[in-house]
Amino acid sequence: MNAFEPIDVDFDQQSLYNDLMSTNMFDESFLATVIYTDGRSNYDKDGYFEKYDDVTHYDDNRNLVENKYKTFVNYNFTHIPGIPETSNTCYLETFRGRSPIWHVYDTAWTWKDDAPQSLIDIVNKFNLEYISCVRLVGQTPPSKGIVHADARHRDNLLYFKNGGVAITLNVSDGGGHLQYRVGNEMFEVDESKYKCWHFDDSLPHCTTEIFSPRVQIRIFGRKK
Repeated sequence: MNAFEPIDVDFDQQSLYNDLMSTNMFDESFLATVIYTDGRSNYDKDGYFEKYDDVTHYDDNRNLVENKYKTFVNYNFTHIPGIPETSNTCYLETFRGRSPIWHVYDTAWTWKDDAPQSLIDIVNKFNLEYISCVRLVGQTPPSKGIVHADARHRDNLLYFKNGGVAITLNVSDGGGHLQYRVGNEMFEVDESKYKCWHFDDSLPHCTTEIFSPRVQIRIFGRKK
């Protein structure tokens, strides 16, 4: 499987955008940023990406440093009742280090009451054995998507081998492009060309500056 692969699924982007923006997802969202060292993301210490030293980040002591540009926020539209962290975070500290919550709880999750029916209907098109974390990855201008990786590469290899999926619904690209690195090679994707794709989020990646809200839905779960 390639790092980035378009998925052929059709949906009304504007209609879904309107439904999602009618929720409180941005008001209730939580920041998703990373630690910087010497003005650069810890996921880009060797300097393949643009420096992005003007983006909100954490310092070495995990103090938030607000800057000219905002960055990613997340909101989970699914959760596991009785496990509070599945409602309001996307990463957990485990004995193996920082892990994405959809790896820690790789099981069936439940839709929250505020999930738009149109989103549920689109996710159902994929006919998965189960869905786990379905989350907003959002940005509002002025914003750049900070350089990061969501998982360890070996963990994603196992996740995908066992039938795991990492699907992106591109509801609104905001004028930004996805940039990612594979080995020593850099790639850039004009997101406006695609409605949906698979992406291996263990690779270092970011987005260029956006100029209108960027609304993407990440779907995790298991294929039948």
